[in-house]
Amino acid sequence: MWTTRIILLVLFFPAMAMSDGTASSQDRFTKCGALNEGPDDVHECYFAVGDEVEREMVQAYRLARSAAKAFDQHHAIDSERSTEVLLQESQVAFETYRKLHCRFPERAALGGTGAINGIVACRVALTVIRTEQLGEIAGIL
Repeated sequence: MWTTRIILLVLFFPAMAMSDGTASSQDRFTKCGALNEGPDDVHECYFAVGDEVEREMVQAYRLARSAAKAFDQHHAIDSERSTEVLLQESQVAFETYRKLHCRFPERAALGGTGAINGIVACRVALTVIRTEQLGEIAGIL
C-alpha cells in the first residue's frame, strides 16, 4: 500500500523526488498548510503559489528565448531551423503535457474537494522543473 502511494507521488509530483538539494515544489506550499481559515483560503494559497511559479517560468522562458535568438543570429541559423523556434515548440509541447498529466490527481481524488489542490500541486511541480530546464537552456546557449 505505501509503495503504491510513493510511486504515485513520484509520478504526479516529480519535483518532490529530486535529491540534488533543490527545494521541492512542496516546500512552496508549506504556508498553505498553516492556514486555519478554511478550504477556500487553502485553495487561494495554492493558486497564489501556482501563479508565482508560472511567472517564474515565463521569465525563464523569456531569458531562454533571448539566448536562443542571440545564438541563432551569431551562427546565422535560418528561421526554419532556428533554436528559437525549437524552444517555442518545446514550450508548447510542455504545456500540453502538463495539462494532460495533471488530470491524473483529479481522477485519483474522484473529483473531491481536494482535487483542485492536487491539480495545482502537480502543475507547480512540473512548472518548477521546466523553469530549471529553461534556465539551463539559457545558460548553455
